Amino acid sequence: MPFDLTAVSGINAASEGLGVVSNNLANAQTTAFKASRAEFADVFYGAQNSPGNGARVGSITQDFSNGTISSTGRDLDMAIDGEGFFILEDRTGKYGNVYTRNGSFKVDKDGFVASQDGNALQGYLLDTALSTEAIPVFNTTLSSINLDELNKVPKATDSMTFNVNLDGQEPNNIDPAQTPAAGTISNSAAGNTALGGSTLPNIQKLTNPEADPFGGSPDFSTSKLVYDTLGGEHRLTTNFFKRDVVTAANSDLTYDPITQTYAQGAAGTGNAKYTSWIAQTTVEDYDLATNQWITSGHREAVPADGTASADAGMIFELRFDTNGSLIDVREPVTAALAAGANSTPVGQDTANTPLANASWSQVGAQPQMAWVIDTPITGAQDPLGNPADPKGIKITADFTALTQYAGTYNLRGVTQNGYQIGDLVGVTTGQDGIVEARYSNGLAVKVAQLGVANFSDKNAMEKLGGQTYAESFSSGAVQIGTPQENGFGSINSGALEYSNVNTASELVNMIQMQRTYQASAQVVQTAKTLTQAILQI
Repeated sequence: MPFDLTAVSGINAASEGLGVVSNNLANAQTTAFKASRAEFADVFYGAQNSPGNGARVGSITQDFSNGTISSTGRDLDMAIDGEGFFILEDRTGKYGNVYTRNGSFKVDKDGFVASQDGNALQGYLLDTALSTEAIPVFNTTLSSINLDELNKVPKATDSMTFNVNLDGQEPNNIDPAQTPAAGTISNSAAGNTALGGSTLPNIQKLTNPEADPFGGSPDFSTSKLVYDTLGGEHRLTTNFFKRDVVTAANSDLTYDPITQTYAQGAAGTGNAKYTSWIAQTTVEDYDLATNQWITSGHREAVPADGTASADAGMIFELRFDTNGSLIDVREPVTAALAAGANSTPVGQDTANTPLANASWSQVGAQPQMAWVIDTPITGAQDPLGNPADPKGIKITADFTALTQYAGTYNLRGVTQNGYQIGDLVGVTTGQDGIVEARYSNGLAVKVAQLGVANFSDKNAMEKLGGQTYAESFSSGAVQIGTPQENGFGSINSGALEYSNVNTASELVNMIQMQRTYQASAQVVQTAKTLTQAILQI
């Protein structure tokens, strides 16, 4: 091959190299752009003593090192610090998913988190069946993340957690000099007045809460807003009364140190000392006419006879061991209500005595509370007009975290899982990729955890433009995981990864390409001069 053609190959290679440099400089401010470089190869045929046949661009490779991560303050801007790509659904349908490092996202008209060109961001959605308010559990398959779905439908409260320390040094809230009637619990604040006083004697229907709020002052009280099926707001108040300390000699609990369990027996047959508290719960609505909270709920109708209970509250006995931990929860036996009769659980009438086993039953640490709202301003008691199927509030009260240590009452947290409808007001993404949506109703929900992807050969991915890529045969199968796990990077929320183009280096490369181009052109000019000299002989 004539050496002028060899020089032309150098011109072509340098020209392509200049194109790569030009593209890098043009995208120096493009979000998440990865700089490329032209890798040249010689064209060599024949024996070792061949002078060679020129140069070519062997490949154009990208540098996938991190660009500078800069804060933007925008909730839906995200940057991956380390390995990984965001996973996007391909709205064209040509590819299963596409991948990008560009974390500039938006919420589209349907509430989905999407890239600026409309591809929905993929993640692991919250498993509502397995999750609790404190511990989120996510699905194991990727789905599009919808932030608008949760705020369209209210959720009735069906779970409450009581994380409270009751003061173990509190004096007994009883008056042992009094002799109350069966079914009452005397207390120091109100003498022989029962804690309750309607159909079920231990539960009081509060007809005049200002004058006689609970029949006796509680040792500790806490209130929490709960929600019905239409998102109607009600207040559930829980009052705690220190009942008594039952000594081992009078105990009805036997502790087995081998199995570390308690067995229930008759009074005086046990060996375990414990402290007895009474927890009383009521449901109230806010009366705009009087600007007061009024009792508005009663125990749900008993299915056996279908009649509504007149009980305006529910009570539980809480038993704590000598280490301050909860042993068990008990509630009054209400089996008699199924026959339309009243139950009369026997209360405390002498000090250091267990409550009668015949009138109280064990319900574990998570008893059920089923309420019907008497004054449903929202109509949630029976929104479908079916009186045989009242739509009340069924709540699991989790007392597992209750403790009884001496010194102080400590409200560590009382939580519930219901909410009204609301509008999306903000989004927060943690370094682990968990997306938490905040709504105008005060709800903050961990809706999903981002999925991230990687490839064995990133340079073999199919380049789609717009900083997006697709899987190819040469790139290897996609590897999918979550941020901060299995070598994947962490998520920086409110920030973007900028281009990793080094402008100074690119300008140096441009000068080198220019000189290569000029030198190759000079060879062509020299070849032309030599050819003319030969022709003039």
